[in-house]
Amino acid sequence: MGGYRTDVTSLIRNVSFDCADPYVLAVFWSEVIGHPIAPECAPGDREVVIEPPAGPRLYFQAVAEPKQVKNRVHVCLQSPDLGRDAEIGRLLAAGATLLSDHRTPDGAGWAVLQDPAGNEFCVTRAGSERHG
Repeated sequence: MGGYRTDVTSLIRNVSFDCADPYVLAVFWSEVIGHPIAPECAPGDREVVIEPPAGPRLYFQAVAEPKQVKNRVHVCLQSPDLGRDAEIGRLLAAGATLLSDHRTPDGAGWAVLQDPAGNEFCVTRAGSERHG
């Protein structure tokens, strides 16, 4: 395999979400990341986008089939301002559900949540919680 080539790279363009209603799911994720849905997107669109200034855009696409198994790739979130537990509370209030809790009494660990379409994502400790 050798070393890395610096002249040929790929950039992450999208994190894609399959769902029944792209606009509804984008509203949830817009609240999660605090960035609006692209102005050209509207309810009923089969493709909806959120383009944050930093990081890849979030792309929501309509699919006919329902989610059936665990995601093999997922988003991991870390709040820059709130602690992990407060962020989990905020996300639950926004419409997420708690799928599994891997938090430990010593403050380590993470929680696995699901968005309203059933896509799993994790919430980890904030950086300030790791150095204490």
